[in-house]
Amino acid sequence: MLTPEEFPYIKSIHVNTCYAYQNFDINLFDYPDKPFSHLILTGKNGSGKSTILRSINSHIRRAFQGIDAVSEIIEFENQLVTGLVSHWNNDEINYRLSQLDEYRKLTPYFKFSIKKLLSKKKEIIYSFFSAKRQSTVEAVITPTKDSDFIEKINTPDSTQYFINKFKQFLVNKKVEQAFNIIDNQHNNNYEIDLFFENIRMPFRKIFEDEKLKINFIRNDYEFLIELSDKRSISFNDLSEGFSAFISILMDLFIRVDLIRKQVNDYTYNPCGIVLIDEPETHLHLELQYQILPLLTELFPNIQFIAATHSPAVISSIKHATIFDLTTKEAKNDEVAGRSYSDLMMTHFGLDNEYSNIADEIIKEVNDALKAFKNDKKALKDKLSNILKDKGHYLSPVLRIELESMIIQYTQTV
Repeated sequence: MLTPEEFPYIKSIHVNTCYAYQNFDINLFDYPDKPFSHLILTGKNGSGKSTILRSINSHIRRAFQGIDAVSEIIEFENQLVTGLVSHWNNDEINYRLSQLDEYRKLTPYFKFSIKKLLSKKKEIIYSFFSAKRQSTVEAVITPTKDSDFIEKINTPDSTQYFINKFKQFLVNKKVEQAFNIIDNQHNNNYEIDLFFENIRMPFRKIFEDEKLKINFIRNDYEFLIELSDKRSISFNDLSEGFSAFISILMDLFIRVDLIRKQVNDYTYNPCGIVLIDEPETHLHLELQYQILPLLTELFPNIQFIAATHSPAVISSIKHATIFDLTTKEAKNDEVAGRSYSDLMMTHFGLDNEYSNIADEIIKEVNDALKAFKNDKKALKDKLSNILKDKGHYLSPVLRIELESMIIQYTQTV
């Protein structure tokens, strides 16, 4: 089994070209108590966050096929120069060039050789979740074989396949559990019971319901999420936010279980790399803050690389490198726990921590201070009117400051 100390986590990335930004390095921090750093990419729209994730995915997918993408680019370009592909027509050459375009943009430096990766790929967790995640769970007609899932584990479409077939995987588990009881092999059901308990735990956190159950409707091959108020929800009836979050869990639970079964160790936490574009998709603020801590708790040996616009996401995670593509600045754990308002200015390009409406009110107050600096009564009346008409738009801190000004000028009138 591959240990975290042996696994080839990403340590640095060199970006050749990414729209307006070219030729720079993303160096991940070293943590003495962990063999890898997670990576969170931030930056303005168009800074290349999604492009970098797609390019990393392209390199890793090629590596799973035993191909060094960088060497392939060099070889193909040499063939073009020397005329070795002269028998191809222009459409074929242009198609080939477009395929290699993502590889040209970025060179991720890995510790592993392709040969080593290939020899261990059945033990490795790897997934790429795009920003537009589809989480429709297909209906189940009959149980299937585990081999159907095992054959898919390293294919390019495996992530979507596992999400769509998640209910199928659960049904297979329940059928296996029933056969173990029939065959009087009750001890074999320990791992299956553990699998379902591992699923219930994050679902209870996500739904904020400690009594949540996942019920199997045997006659329909259906699973329903039962809440403590007795409401029942199918996987396909979930809101877009819950569905986007759970789609990640669906995929990773299947991969971990398949690997544990292959190595015959249900305590094993597989190593791997998971890319997530906009993990905050459709999530309210509390879930945005929970998603990465929950994933890193459930899958402690997986390196998560995410692109985000959310200050809740980047302030939620430890053992991470936060890299701003706009400024090319990297931060480490000092970002965790910082206020959202501070992060909105330091990582998301806002001029200050307030809304546009609050900015307008602040300007109105400053204009009043200038216009009525010699008329304390008029100034007090103006500030009082601003507070009365627009105070509900202000944060508690700004409201207290404005009230303090009014008290000050009331005492001097």
